[in-house]
Amino acid sequence: MNISRITLYMGAFATMALSNAVVPVLALITPDVVLQGALYSAYFLGAFFMVFPAGWISDKIGRAPLIKMGLAGTFVSGIMICFFVGDPLVTVGLRFLEGLFTGMFVSSALSYVNTEVDHTKLSGMYIALMNVGMVAGLIIPGILAVIHPYAGVLVFGVLTGSAFLAGLFFRDSAGFVSVIIPIRMIFSITQYHKWLWVALFIFAGATGVVTSMYPEMSGFSAEISGVVTALMSVSTAVCVYAVSRLTLLDSLGVIRRATILLAISVPLVFFTPLGMILVGAAFGVISVAVLNYIAGTPHPQGVMNGLYTTMQYAGMAALPFVTGLIVLPIGYLGVFILVGVVVLGNGLLIVRCPCYASTLKRG
Repeated sequence: MNISRITLYMGAFATMALSNAVVPVLALITPDVVLQGALYSAYFLGAFFMVFPAGWISDKIGRAPLIKMGLAGTFVSGIMICFFVGDPLVTVGLRFLEGLFTGMFVSSALSYVNTEVDHTKLSGMYIALMNVGMVAGLIIPGILAVIHPYAGVLVFGVLTGSAFLAGLFFRDSAGFVSVIIPIRMIFSITQYHKWLWVALFIFAGATGVVTSMYPEMSGFSAEISGVVTALMSVSTAVCVYAVSRLTLLDSLGVIRRATILLAISVPLVFFTPLGMILVGAAFGVISVAVLNYIAGTPHPQGVMNGLYTTMQYAGMAALPFVTGLIVLPIGYLGVFILVGVVVLGNGLLIVRCPCYASTLKRG
């Protein structure tokens, strides 16, 4: 395995683990619920603002500089958190910076992945490691909290630093061609795939809804809720890896079929933890199919992957917030059924996208 792929794999695991490393110890950092929410969301806000610009810029200057800069910035901001144990507000700012730099790495790394010849297998391994990293970030810092609240942050910060050192030797693909993407072309690409982006927003948002509501809805202890939530990410990782080993001739058709499983699984969460595992499985299949489709388009990969990642972060931030406002009037089951219906509707809307018709013609 070459050093470039080692950088991608190690970076995917470490940055995602670091992103979740404060979650198990939020109550130890501050008793203020508002600050706890800010500590959690600041990272995702930073990533949301960066993923598209990073993808756009990577089409012009290459992926290597942004991958190196993203890993370096994530490492520095993550380590600095350890020096401000008593100041949650500073930690919020550092979490925002961490999100910015991680978003830079993720977007440019995905752009690289999708231009490789074996992009399907490579993307499967990459996304699987991202999900395994998220699980590690939920479990290991909680175990190490008996030593110090930020012990987990330190561990994954150092691992991110190791990925950066490996990344110093990262080299872009020999076939990389620098392109300048005019604003009007970006609008055109966005418009052409608009129903796909809307569907991605909803699909990712649905996982955010069940993740954010499950602990309170289930009534389980924090430990059990954490394990069930972690199993959802494990399920995503397993399905991503397995499906990436298959040849997907009709990626958009696979997305539509996986949508049905996702739509059924979300309401099932109310009745059994198995629903969480199925949600993770369905989202894993969708993720591989979307990346496989993007890799086959003639559009610049940086822009396409930037839009893909932006819509995921936007959905995970917005949909849980919106549905949280209607829990009291309609209850958790009502919310999950509503989200399931919206998921199914958006899966069907993909046929409205001009890109769907073009794939049928190619077939």
